[in-house]
Amino acid sequence: MKRFMQWMLRLAVAFIGILLISGLPILINGFQKGELWWREYGEHLLVIFPMNRFLDTYYSSYIGEYILYSLEILFLALLAAVIFALSFTIITMLFEERSRQRIKTLFFFLESLPDILVILLIQLLVIFVHRHTGVFMSIASTGGEKIYLLPVFCLMILPMVQLYRLSMLTFEAEERKLYVELARSLGFNKVIILLLHIFRNAIISIFFQSKKTMWFMLSNLFILERMFNMPGIMFHLSEHMSGELFLITVCSFFIPVFIVYSFLEWYFLRRTSRGGAAV
Repeated sequence: MKRFMQWMLRLAVAFIGILLISGLPILINGFQKGELWWREYGEHLLVIFPMNRFLDTYYSSYIGEYILYSLEILFLALLAAVIFALSFTIITMLFEERSRQRIKTLFFFLESLPDILVILLIQLLVIFVHRHTGVFMSIASTGGEKIYLLPVFCLMILPMVQLYRLSMLTFEAEERKLYVELARSLGFNKVIILLLHIFRNAIISIFFQSKKTMWFMLSNLFILERMFNMPGIMFHLSEHMSGELFLITVCSFFIPVFIVYSFLEWYFLRRTSRGGAAV
């Protein structure tokens, strides 16, 4: 019960912070005119009360569709980034040290590429493939059409490389521990050691690092929706900026992410506190 109350307090404090920030444009506009619009700022803070009227006014069906589409792209890209990063990490760990360094160098080079350059290169690659093979794949959304494959692929590349780098550091640190040497001396196969021992102990560190990756992906999502002309909430927010829409958008992203990560954090800490592996 105490832990739940702490969780609710953190959620409430975060929501209040988002609410206060959403009204800053009002104060900035007043400051530019040499005035302090505290009354207007206070009225904005009270706009969410009563909550049902606020949601009926600002959270229309099409806003909900924009938010849902952006969340789908975000979570699909995060899931793909985690799966590919862990898969490449396990494959890399099977190689000898010299080959590992070459593979890591390639991934670290990819991490240095700017987000926009990666998106442009992928779009050009799709055009090239279409011209030479006839295989068609949408590189931009038209008429409100929802596209998934290319946006998810573009959004997951750099986060995947980041998670790969962190996973390699964690896996290599685990590999040097005594329990791995013991498993080797007992004759366990390298793949078994990786999957049943190193992976289970390293996953919790990777999970906590993925929080930073999630917020990095949010900034990239804005660029992605602009370049693919996607009917997502980030694109809509840039075209129709308002304090109320900003509040709804940030809460729509923050609350699901906060709930998912809070649950997973509770699960991992509960498992490790009992002396077991993270998974």
